[in-house]
Amino acid sequence: MNSMPFAIRAHSATNPASCSSAPQGATGAFTDAFGVDRLTEAVGIATDKLTRMLDSDALEGVSLERPQDLLAEARALMTTQESDSFDAERFSDILDLYIRTGVKLNSRGYMARQFSSVAPVTAAFDLVSAMAPQPASFYEVGQLANVADKIIAEEFGRRIGWETGRFDMVSTSGASLANMTAVLVARNRRLADSWKAGVGDGAGGRPAIAMGEDAHFSVSRIGGIIGIGEDQIVRLPLDARRRICAKGAAAALDAAAARGLDVFCIVAAAGTTSVGANDPLEALAHLARERGAWLHVDAAHNGAFLLSDRLRGRLAGIELADSFCLDAHKTLFVPAMCTLLFYRERGLAATAFPQKASYVLDPQEDEMSRFESGTQNFECTKRPAILNLWLAWALFGRRFFEEKLDYLTELTDFAHDQLNDLCDFAVAHRPESNILCFTHRPPGVAAADLGRLQLELRNRIRADGRYFISKVDLDGETVLRIVLMNHRIGRADIAGLVEEIRQQAAAIIADWTRQGVAA
Repeated sequence: MNSMPFAIRAHSATNPASCSSAPQGATGAFTDAFGVDRLTEAVGIATDKLTRMLDSDALEGVSLERPQDLLAEARALMTTQESDSFDAERFSDILDLYIRTGVKLNSRGYMARQFSSVAPVTAAFDLVSAMAPQPASFYEVGQLANVADKIIAEEFGRRIGWETGRFDMVSTSGASLANMTAVLVARNRRLADSWKAGVGDGAGGRPAIAMGEDAHFSVSRIGGIIGIGEDQIVRLPLDARRRICAKGAAAALDAAAARGLDVFCIVAAAGTTSVGANDPLEALAHLARERGAWLHVDAAHNGAFLLSDRLRGRLAGIELADSFCLDAHKTLFVPAMCTLLFYRERGLAATAFPQKASYVLDPQEDEMSRFESGTQNFECTKRPAILNLWLAWALFGRRFFEEKLDYLTELTDFAHDQLNDLCDFAVAHRPESNILCFTHRPPGVAAADLGRLQLELRNRIRADGRYFISKVDLDGETVLRIVLMNHRIGRADIAGLVEEIRQQAAAIIADWTRQGVAA
């Protein structure tokens, strides 16, 4: 014990005299690490760095470093002996390393993925919720978090057109978990004994799930996770806009039934990851109803359009879905992870995990237990991420979200029109959200080399560090992809990206010519 940088004072339970004085607890450096002075000093250092980050107008994407180099640098920042004081310089260096190696979400050059710049006040609230936690699954330890769940549910219910008290909403961590939870509800409804007895063939055949060809990879994982099996995933064909084709879907379901498959759930999308397409939800809802199947909508990206009067129509039919989810940490601009999972019918949320445990469930429901969601989602200790969304809504109102969504989608339309007018660019689709895919086709490059060029363009632009864009394969063709998540990006930045692409392409072609690997 003498070698430790702190001491713990103990007392003997068998000695009445020692019981008369309360234990003093930890002292020294251990106590100091939890003290107010350390909080003040650490927050001051962090605030200074974040202020400089937000004030910067530099074009930055991401700075990729070799994993072994970064590993060595991170190890070098770790103390080599038990420390008895807070090392402010070491803490500052650790923050610098974190910021340097992270994606620059607040930069005008960041256009790569569906990670959003966040309202700073919500990030500040994260500090408070970390120091004074309210685990959000159970009311007795997360009172405001559970109340905020109900408020946000009611606000969205009005935008969906669902009557308050007639539907369920559960907040969870990420659309991957939300999608799986919703499909579990659908499975348990069709196969009532599956939770206890396991998944077997039902009266209609082997249980199966149907989804579009462009469904996110986390959705296709569900079959394996819940015991259906990947072989029982039915892929639904897409139309020219890369949406599920309703007529083709009906034929695919007929073919699946002929193979002895019982499709109990159709998973549609509102905002596919590849191009941001919205499936024809109304037609799919009718198709699902005809087949006795559940319709779940993965609206992780575009579900936030419910808050925009201009964009709401792009989600027509979502009110007919049995369930859908949306990621507030994507297009409602709050810290990750905050996902909302909606069920059209009240009471269905409780059927996802029909398990009882005395330490989390009281034998009789009361006014408090009606506010909690611990038995309705997979998580036990759940971050109160819903409070970030409620905070922004409480401070700024719905229009705060609507304004940014409208701007980003309008800017994406502008980018589409600009690229479409350039003879050396080809757009892959008309954007239905803030995602746009395209190819650069400079003169003299053979069609067979275009895919290789797009991949090399992504790599070189990323390595240059000023812009960060992504790529995706569409029908076997590699194309470039931008996702506009930051309201600081303007029309001049689209033009700047075009010039960056052209310059990098010219350098690539020159290298290929010298190497004799391109015509």
